[in-house]
Amino acid sequence: MRSLAFVVILLSANLVYAKETFVYDDHGKRDPLVPLVSSAGMVVTYDEDLAVNDLVLEGIAADASGNNAAIVNGKVVKVHDQVGPYLVDIIAVDHVELLKGDQRFILKLKKGGM
Repeated sequence: MRSLAFVVILLSANLVYAKETFVYDDHGKRDPLVPLVSSAGMVVTYDEDLAVNDLVLEGIAADASGNNAAIVNGKVVKVHDQVGPYLVDIIAVDHVELLKGDQRFILKLKKGGM
């Protein structure tokens, strides 16, 4: 009987302390516990969480009239398109310039392949 009372007291003490919730500090990165695939089998994108270091300039297609396009993270973009929180401002022959608020970021095209 004493052991049963001890167990009840121990369990009720755990319930009191269990109310404290854990908050994950992501340090500006994507939460690794959030699923990358939805229950329907679709890939979930977190474009608003993209950091400039997550962006890779994979290619640029330029023409004589200035209608340039770029491939950033597998997506074809043109001037004034959004890439996550960034706005494509300039697509040059060897780089892309992005704007986020009043900050300017430059993605350079790497030479020589992977």
